[in-house]
Amino acid sequence: MNLISQLKTASKKSAKPATPVTEPPAPTVPAVRASPADDIRDLDALAAMLQQLQARNQQYQTAINALIAARRVVNGWDPKPEPDLIWSVRREVLEAMGGHEALAQFDQEHAEKIAAEQAARRAAAQLVLEAPARVKALEEYIVDLAAEMVRDVDEVFIHEEMRRVFQPSAERMLTAARAFVQAWQEMRTVESTLKGALRLAHYSIQGDRNTGYDMALIGKPNPGDLLPNLIEGLAFSDLAELNRQYHGLDDALARQISQRLKEYGISPGVLYVYHPGAASDERPIYAPDPNPPSKRPQEIPFAAATVVTIRN
Repeated sequence: MNLISQLKTASKKSAKPATPVTEPPAPTVPAVRASPADDIRDLDALAAMLQQLQARNQQYQTAINALIAARRVVNGWDPKPEPDLIWSVRREVLEAMGGHEALAQFDQEHAEKIAAEQAARRAAAQLVLEAPARVKALEEYIVDLAAEMVRDVDEVFIHEEMRRVFQPSAERMLTAARAFVQAWQEMRTVESTLKGALRLAHYSIQGDRNTGYDMALIGKPNPGDLLPNLIEGLAFSDLAELNRQYHGLDDALARQISQRLKEYGISPGVLYVYHPGAASDERPIYAPDPNPPSKRPQEIPFAAATVVTIRN
């Protein structure tokens, strides 16, 4: 047998059976990440409570404005209303003169004007007369309204609803944080192992310790930052951008969440819950007047008189 025949025989004996060809697995489609705005749902009960509180806030402010106006009348801060009495005075003159025919004709011609003047006169007198009683009634109404606010607002329920809507975002954060911690621990482990295996100590021939090259691969993060701005192999701009996003908010997401809340009738802003206070508290209801009367300047005792010289 020649050499070529021997090589052919050896190749046939060493040949292995062909393995079946398998198709590569189909790529897995990543799950669509739910938006936190999709978690804003089932808020009808919360919206009803807040809308009722908003209506009571409007009632409270209207009552406070009325209380301020009534207090101004009681304190004499507003000028007293002066109704027109032109036709009423003329009638009184005719009545005093005893002209019955002229008086009757006058009443026939100007009855509506006289009636309007008398109604305005009674209303002006009634306003001043009823002002103290109006102040008392308004204060009682404000106290009752504050008690209704405290009774109808359930802050525990509000917090539970906030927690229910917030929880899915917190769970997504925990999942992402676990992956981050694993990658962070892996990166630091690699750095520590490399630094431990590749240590160099520098000395002079006289025995002095010299400083060698800094072999650190991970820098120290700034206070409050998530990542250090120095991680070898990564761009500084990428790390700085991540830290900026870590400290900031997602404005687009905030607008989406606000829009979902508005769809339930929940608008941004501050709602106030006024408390009636203790029955023993004799202080008046806080209702600052936006336009109080100006105060006279305080006189300075023993001040020198001003001398004015008039020259002709």
